[in-house]
Amino acid sequence: MRLDAKGFADQWISDWNRKDVGAVLSHFSDNVVFTSPRATAFLGSSRAEGKSRLNEYWTAAIQRIETIRFTLDSVMRDGNRLAILYIAEINGKKMRAVEFFVFGDDGLVREGEAMHGIEL
Repeated sequence: MRLDAKGFADQWISDWNRKDVGAVLSHFSDNVVFTSPRATAFLGSSRAEGKSRLNEYWTAAIQRIETIRFTLDSVMRDGNRLAILYIAEINGKKMRAVEFFVFGDDGLVREGEAMHGIEL
């Protein structure tokens, strides 16, 4: 599998800045497992298993967001693993965040995890 880490990160940031959940989800496999502490408020669990469950989480979350602006800080890659570090400004609040991804042989994300820092 060939992965353009910076290209993926740029596209991912752009998709989120447009609030385009469908475009973000296009990078994920149908059987993805995604973990985020923020998912609990929407799903009752920090773990979203499957693309449809992840869609449910992100669609509900994006409806509560008036303004969103992600700014890429850096990208780290190790084989099929990728970390995107960024500044998230959501509804006027800024925080440092990182998303971890594991890609399958098909080039789609099969595992992901979101971590959000304290407000800057």
